[in-house]
Amino acid sequence: MADQDGKVSGESSQSFVGFVQRVWPRYRFAQPAHLVSLIAVLIVAYFAFPGGDVQGKPSTLVSLIHLGCFATYFGAQIWVVFFAGITMFHVLPRHMFGHIQSYLFPMFFSLGVVMLSATLVTYLIHHPYDSWSRQEYIQGGILAVSLLATIFNGIYLTPASTAVMIERHKIEKEHGLGSKVSRETDLSKLDNNAKYQRINKRFGSLHGMISICSLVTLMGNALHLYYLACNLSTL
Repeated sequence: MADQDGKVSGESSQSFVGFVQRVWPRYRFAQPAHLVSLIAVLIVAYFAFPGGDVQGKPSTLVSLIHLGCFATYFGAQIWVVFFAGITMFHVLPRHMFGHIQSYLFPMFFSLGVVMLSATLVTYLIHHPYDSWSRQEYIQGGILAVSLLATIFNGIYLTPASTAVMIERHKIEKEHGLGSKVSRETDLSKLDNNAKYQRINKRFGSLHGMISICSLVTLMGNALHLYYLACNLSTL
């Protein structure tokens, strides 16, 4: 594990740079070393094993970017959906879980936008639009829909749900709730609180839309994984 030097600061900054400065920890060694090692290995591999570049066809570098970006976000989705999220939900206090998610989700969807954009662009390089077959139309559409769903999640749904969550947590704190994990939190005392119920309904709607958009992207990536497997000539 890396040693973290500083605390999160600058809560008032709304810019992306300010967000990164608040959230991204300053590590002494581990993460920079991993990044440099990863880049170094890829550079060495690219020159030592140049692959089968064919004149008139996209280069190995384009294929590497496509596969790397696709695999990065698909792997992140599997981790977040099936491991990290459910583990934090069952282990962390209710309000701490929500607070952490409000920082992780913007980073997660930002990663998705960048990775899916690169995946779509490299797909277009491999398959120029004017030469698309029926199968390529389907794949291009799947990648485009996945990207749009991720953008919608990151730009609108996540900020909106975070704002509503903060309002909901404020009311819960006023009633002494939120310090236990969600499954042990008794919210029945707020059943007759009209404001809380209205906020809770709004949060449920936004969270449901986030889940639907995430599911659309996950299914799209799974379909693209199958497409790539069908077109592999060798492992």
